[in-house]
Amino acid sequence: MARFFKALPLTLAVAVLSIVTTTCTSTGKADVRMVNALSAAESPIAIQLNGTTVVSSLAFDAVDPAPATPAAYFEVSSGTFTLELFYAGQTKSNPILNSTTGILDGGYPYTLLFAGPADLPALYLISDDNVPPTVNTVKIRVINASQSSSGQYPGGFDVYILPPGKSISGIPTISGLTLGQAGPGYITLNYLSSYVVWLTPHNSTQPLFNPPATYTQTNQQITTLLIMDEAGGATVSSTMLSLVDYQP
Repeated sequence: MARFFKALPLTLAVAVLSIVTTTCTSTGKADVRMVNALSAAESPIAIQLNGTTVVSSLAFDAVDPAPATPAAYFEVSSGTFTLELFYAGQTKSNPILNSTTGILDGGYPYTLLFAGPADLPALYLISDDNVPPTVNTVKIRVINASQSSSGQYPGGFDVYILPPGKSISGIPTISGLTLGQAGPGYITLNYLSSYVVWLTPHNSTQPLFNPPATYTQTNQQITTLLIMDEAGGATVSSTMLSLVDYQP
């Protein structure tokens, strides 16, 4: 089920019912998964939805539900929700992300990305699209979850998704990707057995990492890549968090 993609800093909550691996649910439900990109946090985080702890300990660079193919989600009630974020074991007081509200559309999956400074984190609500691409194509999406990039690269990143052996040139696949953003969403490419992902500062062709990372593909695969920080939050990691959301 295709739709537009949004990345909004929010705080949210809904009653978690179950974990599902699906591309689209009934109109009264939405699907969510959670990613901890708080690289400078002092400990794993706990997440409360509507006042109930649904994740008790989510470490940095981890995803809940655990990554799976097809992508795994919590099934939740659609509509307005609220969320609070705590350090693990401290859910009675001192939230690091105070309760706020947001809206989930029924019948759609979302990635809930926790990113930013450890003392002032934000939640970015990003729409997912797990509808398989056409035969002989793949879909790749890149999300900037790097807090350090806001200071080191204020213009964001340019991303080049290229066949192996091809050097950076021309217009980037994604331009000016800033914290919490997924750019244009999913990029549809001709199927190749692998793609190379180059990362540069915005308006530069100087790669941050050389050699770049290579990501294996199967026909009609959907891949989500998250640009992460090194643990401690001082600099961008050379390794992206790779989620294979769909394979036929």
